Amino acid sequence: MRKSQPQLDDLFYGKKRGFSIGLAHHNFGAFYSTYTCILSFVLEALYIKFNGEINTFVIIVIFAIPTGICYIPAYKAVFSNDKYLKYFKLFEKEDEHWHKKWKRRTTAFILGAIASIIFGVFLCFTILDVKVRFPWM
Repeated sequence: MRKSQPQLDDLFYGKKRGFSIGLAHHNFGAFYSTYTCILSFVLEALYIKFNGEINTFVIIVIFAIPTGICYIPAYKAVFSNDKYLKYFKLFEKEDEHWHKKWKRRTTAFILGAIASIIFGVFLCFTILDVKVRFPWM
């Protein structure tokens, strides 16, 4: 068991190919991409309002183009050529107060991403002048 512990640690916490890096990579992409939802939902609503139809291909393109334009530079800034390893070195050097500050920033980033989806849907319904009735209202 002790002999396999370093291999397990590398599998889960390895800085280049570990499970946690894969999860961070996925989560970064998912949450960063949601910030473009505001623009995508507004463009989608304008398309539907002026054309009066829902075309699946156009809707996919409306979501894909802003997401691609915004996500690709961010991805390259963080993950290309293992640039995130520099951030690991920085995180290892800093104290607990610094880590708490970055935990708060990360939480704000995630909550902002969720809020952008909700606000985007709200704007979409507002542009389309759709009245939404909630059961609790």
